[in-house]
Amino acid sequence: MLEHFASSLAGTLSITNILAMIISTASGIMVGALPGLSATMGVALLIPFTFSMPPLTGLLCMAGMYNGAIYGGSISAVLLNVPGTPGAVVTTFDGNAMAKKGEGRYALETSVICSAVGGTASALALMFIAPYLARLALKFGPAEYFWISVLGLSTIASFLSGSVVKGLLCAFAGLFVSTIGIDQISGVFRFTFDNMYLMEGFPEIVVLIGLYSIPEVFCILEEIILGKKLETDNLLLANNKNEKRWTFRSDFKDSLPTWTRSSIIGIIIGIIPGAGSSIASFISYKEAKRKSKNPELFGKGTVEGVRASETANNAVTASAMIPMLTFGIPGNVVTAIMVGGLLIHGLHPGPNLFVKEPQIVYGLMWGMLITNFIMLFLGYFGARAFAQCLKMPKVILAASIAVLSTVGTYSINNSMFDVYSMLFFGVVGLAMRKLKLPVAPAVLGIILGPLAETELRRALMIADSPMEIFTRPLSFVLFALTLLSLFYPLLKKRTAGKA
Repeated sequence: MLEHFASSLAGTLSITNILAMIISTASGIMVGALPGLSATMGVALLIPFTFSMPPLTGLLCMAGMYNGAIYGGSISAVLLNVPGTPGAVVTTFDGNAMAKKGEGRYALETSVICSAVGGTASALALMFIAPYLARLALKFGPAEYFWISVLGLSTIASFLSGSVVKGLLCAFAGLFVSTIGIDQISGVFRFTFDNMYLMEGFPEIVVLIGLYSIPEVFCILEEIILGKKLETDNLLLANNKNEKRWTFRSDFKDSLPTWTRSSIIGIIIGIIPGAGSSIASFISYKEAKRKSKNPELFGKGTVEGVRASETANNAVTASAMIPMLTFGIPGNVVTAIMVGGLLIHGLHPGPNLFVKEPQIVYGLMWGMLITNFIMLFLGYFGARAFAQCLKMPKVILAASIAVLSTVGTYSINNSMFDVYSMLFFGVVGLAMRKLKLPVAPAVLGIILGPLAETELRRALMIADSPMEIFTRPLSFVLFALTLLSLFYPLLKKRTAGKA
């Protein structure tokens, strides 16, 4: 393992890859800083532009976009009280209050430093935990892969949707879309209606771009029509010699307990499929408030709240890749989209990836670590400059998203059918947003559907009895965890109702 780390580092540090990481991280920060855009959308839009790149370079670009966007969400959270990404919601509790007190720069510097600390801890966890889990995953058979796919899907559906029923309905819709095309086992055409373009099904990236990017264009246009505006405050970025700044002497010692606690919370939450940065931020913030000597200051502009939120927020990034790389199960929606990026480059996530392509896997791990330091440099010295992107006219923002979505989609197969499909799923995504139906379970259904179906049928073909998919030791454990993830929210509500 050590030889793979050493050899992959040399490849990761080539001039081309370093430039790719710098550009993608800077782009990610700007994407995250723009309210409404997210790491999910940024990675989805980026993937088509990595087709012509070497696999490692393309993955490093995704790593930079991912890390940069997760941190970038804190910029608008502090400056405008509008979270740029879902995980930055908690940052608004104290970050914007600090900005209104004239401590905007202090809040932004605290945010980027804590983001880098959490991201670095997460990257180290990825580097040292994932290889050992990959060895364990090699012992998994088709039945275990089926259940771990169902577990990941059920966890997303129950914990991220707010409603188990809505989550499952959207997950089943995604599963249905994943069945369109040629059956991988029998070769039968399913739901193609004699349309040659549907014989291979809908490309995953086309669906993802449609579900996430196009609804955002419509929502921005709606805001323009309704005349909604984001108002800034003159005190958001103080510009005087006496403004408070982050200093190593006073802040490092105070931050250390929060960094340690929040990093551990973020890493554990990231490994759990479906949890995500929002949950990690809320839990970390709650723990920081509980441990604080002055809990009454939380929500009124205490830097401790920003430390807890941003450290946990970014500690999720690399750890969410642990189940993706070792089991092929995305830890969150962003890593689900990155699975599509891996597949496009001919890489199949799972334990065999560590055996067949160790240079690329360990190179990606180094990329997740290095991009945190790039993010720290860009964020610390460029916070004021990045904040200017918030002034971009909404008309230009909407047009840019639409153009990038169309060009990126067309470049996948040079097919207008893909563009029409992307627009169709964009309308579907908009309808889901208006009806408050969760998109994440549908996305995971599309990603995990083929894996779950194929492995289930393989398990049934080699089993002496269908009950073997339940009775194998690991299968039974995964089955029990699946039931727990589905019924836990219901039990929690019933318990809360009795209390």
